[in-house]
Amino acid sequence: MSAEELKAKGNAAFSAKNYTEAVDFFTQAINLDPNNHVLFSNRSASYAGLHKYDQALNDAEKCIAIKPDWGKGYGRKGAAMHGMGDFEGALKAYKDGLAHEPGLAMLTNGISEVEAAMRAEQSSGIKGIGNLLRRPDLVEIIARSPQLAPFLAQPDFPGIVQELQTDSNALMKHLNDQRVQLLLQELLRMQNPDVFRHAEEEEIKRRKAKVIMERNCHASSSWMFALQEEAEEAERKRQLEEKKRKEAEEAARKAAMTENDFKDNPKGLSEWCKEKGNTFYKNKQFDEAITWYTKAYEADNENIAVLTNRAAVRFEQKMYEECIEDCRKAIEEGRKCRADFKIISRAYERLGNAFVKLDRLQEASKAYSDALVENRTREVEKKLKDVQKQIADSEKNAYINPEISLQEKEKGNALVKESKFVEAKAAYDEAIRRNPKDHTLYSNRALCFMKLMEWPAAKADCDKSLEIEPNFVRALERRGNCYMMLKEPTKAMADFRKGLELDPNNQGCQIGLARVESSMFSGKRDEQTVANAMKDPEIQRILQDPVINNVLRNLQENPSAAQDALKDPVIAERIQKLAAAGILSFG
Repeated sequence: MSAEELKAKGNAAFSAKNYTEAVDFFTQAINLDPNNHVLFSNRSASYAGLHKYDQALNDAEKCIAIKPDWGKGYGRKGAAMHGMGDFEGALKAYKDGLAHEPGLAMLTNGISEVEAAMRAEQSSGIKGIGNLLRRPDLVEIIARSPQLAPFLAQPDFPGIVQELQTDSNALMKHLNDQRVQLLLQELLRMQNPDVFRHAEEEEIKRRKAKVIMERNCHASSSWMFALQEEAEEAERKRQLEEKKRKEAEEAARKAAMTENDFKDNPKGLSEWCKEKGNTFYKNKQFDEAITWYTKAYEADNENIAVLTNRAAVRFEQKMYEECIEDCRKAIEEGRKCRADFKIISRAYERLGNAFVKLDRLQEASKAYSDALVENRTREVEKKLKDVQKQIADSEKNAYINPEISLQEKEKGNALVKESKFVEAKAAYDEAIRRNPKDHTLYSNRALCFMKLMEWPAAKADCDKSLEIEPNFVRALERRGNCYMMLKEPTKAMADFRKGLELDPNNQGCQIGLARVESSMFSGKRDEQTVANAMKDPEIQRILQDPVINNVLRNLQENPSAAQDALKDPVIAERIQKLAAAGILSFG
């Protein structure tokens, strides 16, 4: 399984909140692709879901080391440090991320959550709760509580209690643990019994009121639901408008920038010029796009993606040779500066696209193969298969020559007259390769197979001949004989009859049909013929026909009634088919 497939499985497990399973999939993916920053980011999130914030922080640090300009890595670091209770460290991580990706929602939301937690700590007396946890009789309090006592039998809980007593920051680490939440409730209840008693009374009143409201307001529930949906829709619109506003502000900021803003930042200038080129490319202003892509590459000759983008513009302009030149340069320079393998793959793919347009199919095939070596994608796999098919069709069409085919056919006919059937088949093989649409060639080769007792191959050639020319009587006759040797007389009878419909004087079909009818009255039963017939869907339908079943009974019990029924041509034909198949015998 590839790293991408394992990543997809990890994402699915994470979405289902199966964090342990997600960690396993991401770990397997990392073993295959240890430089993929996204995999470390995803595993960090999974560890955070398991409250393993130390491991989450470790993965976040690795993510940042691989991709230091990716804001999401700092978001993972901030989330891990938040979980560990290090609010200052979390704030710094989020702000570091915003320096690379201004406005990233994950980072701004993270800052808001940390600041809210810091305010809550100050206002709700978290430190005071920490003092409650450091009580020397804490374990005795737990043991006396019917609700908390069972937790002491769980392997990890005593260690958590000890950590809460000794480490002031441990509370934030374990705050999502339901057992710790119950412990805090018990301690606060002991400290403020009147407050908690009042709270419990209020909760009982609230629940009673809720029950009464549900009973009285059942009829209006749909209206409330609609109102809630309307509010949610309004909130979604507000968020969308806010996003558009921020994007517009960012676009305006970039539009106001000039090259002078990047005097000491060649990489930043290169990316800025590339974005300019992308905008012109999307607007189909190809000359302007070329100008900006060229500036981008001049600013930073390690920005290989610029060359592949310029190649795409050349392709749109139908300047295929220039496109090829840019792709080759991207591959060569990309190797030197160890560019991302996906960029190298894209250069090979676009190189292949240009070769296809120039009808240089062999070179296109090699380019697509090289692209797949760098990065396997379904799109390129399909392009490779298509071009390989074009190559095969081209070679096949180039070989077609009806004149040479006719010479080989005549050669094969002469060899048949000399009873040299193996040599004649070889001649017909070559004749078919030279002219695969000549139906007579398949029929002639079928004759060779018949002489060589290769009945399935002979039948297959007759099938091909009749596929090209359905009314070719000679192929019908030869296929009928094949069916007889393959012990399928019902099908043989159908071919002979069709042949006689087309050519009533055809001796081969007359003789073949006579053989089938003779076998019907021979009194002999061939088990293989019967077994083959029972596999025939047409025979199965006839045997399931209640009218036919009634006629068969009358043949034994009331022959005169059966004779009357056989005057019906449809019934007579079906009875003949059963007899030809050996299921009935008139001997």
